[in-house]
Parts: sequence; structure tokens; C-alpha cells
Amino acid sequence: MFVAMMLIMAMVVSFSGCGPKKPTADDAKNYVQAVLDVMCTGDYDHSVEISDIEEGKETEIRDEAIDEIIDQLGAQSSLNEENKAGLKEFLISAFAKAKYSVGDAVESEDGGYDVTVTIEPLQAFAAMGDGFQERLLEKVQEDPNAYLAMSQDEQMNYLMSLAIGWLNEDLENPSYDDPVDVVVHYGLLDEEKNLYGCTESEGKKLGEKLFSLTGM
Repeated sequence: MFVAMMLIMAMVVSFSGCGPKKPTADDAKNYVQAVLDVMCTGDYDHSVEISDIEEGKETEIRDEAIDEIIDQLGAQSSLNEENKAGLKEFLISAFAKAKYSVGDAVESEDGGYDVTVTIEPLQAFAAMGDGFQERLLEKVQEDPNAYLAMSQDEQMNYLMSLAIGWLNEDLENPSYDDPVDVVVHYGLLDEEKNLYGCTESEGKKLGEKLFSLTGM
């Protein structure tokens, strides 16, 4: 579970933009804003050209990445379909509650731009921190015979369903860490195609900060 959550926190959606021969600072800022919006909600400024996005499929890449991680988790732990769906729904909701603000772009020596993004990391997994094991034990002790009668897979899925419920409860009134600044570079990705954007490694900087380590 811990490894899968860390993978989700580091998840990044890599896009490229079709821009003018020499993008402006506003082009860079708007591009970074659009990529974050696509990754978190799918609702972005469509005046920004992102070559990898099809109309009506704005969240498809993000959802596919979430599905892949959940499938990996399910294969490792026999997660049932109900919990897979519940975990996916929680993660989509968590991304939608991410807090970020894109600052001005500053031209760099290579002709690209450095864009500062201020992120307040969402404490999406705080419910799994202090007291989590005690809460699970209390629920099991409400009917220990029923719990012991379950198979190992059934026990795991029962506990997972409790965890997902508590995570969703916390998400109704989310908490955030103090703001952190992340500088990402926007530049030329493909000279022949005149594609500008952020590399996967630059995007990963953003993905790693959207969610807090609290509770992990």
C-alpha cells in the first residue's frame, strides 16, 4: 500500500504544446497552468494548445495512470473490484482538491522559461497516520469472530474498505501542508516539430509535491 501511494504521489502526466517559434513568458505560464489543470481536474483553458489532448478526453491519460497503479496494487494484494473502484474514486477526488498557483515565467539562458509553481501539498493520506492501526483494531474487535472467519483476502479487503472510507471522510474537509515553491522549466522539446513543453522529469517535480507525506 505504501509503495503504491508513493507511486501515485509521483505520478506525472507528460504533455507537449504546439507553440509559436519563440514562445512568450505568458505562453510558458499558461502551459504549466493548463498541464496542472488537466492532471488534476481535466478542466483547463482550451486556448492553450496541448498536442497530446483530444477534445472530450481531457482526463483520460491521468485516469489510465491511476488505473495502472491500482491494478499493480490489486495484483500484489488481491484487492477486489469494489475497493479498486473506491480507491480510484478517492484519488480522482484528491487530485481535484489539489491547491496550486502558477507564478510568472522568467526567461532562461537556453531561450526557454523557468516557471515557479506554489503548491500547498494536500494531506490526502493523513487518516493513515497516528491512530490508524488503533482504529482498525477497534473495528475488528466489534465482531472478532466474524473477522476471524474471513479468508486472508477478505480480511485485507475489509480493512481496505475501512481505510478508503476514512480517507474520504478527511477529504470532505481537507488539510494542507505549508506552501512550497517548485520551479519547472518550459522549453523546446522537439525542434523539428516546434514542440515546447516540460520534460517528464520537470513534471515529476510537480507530481511529487501535490500530496503531503503526512500519514505515509
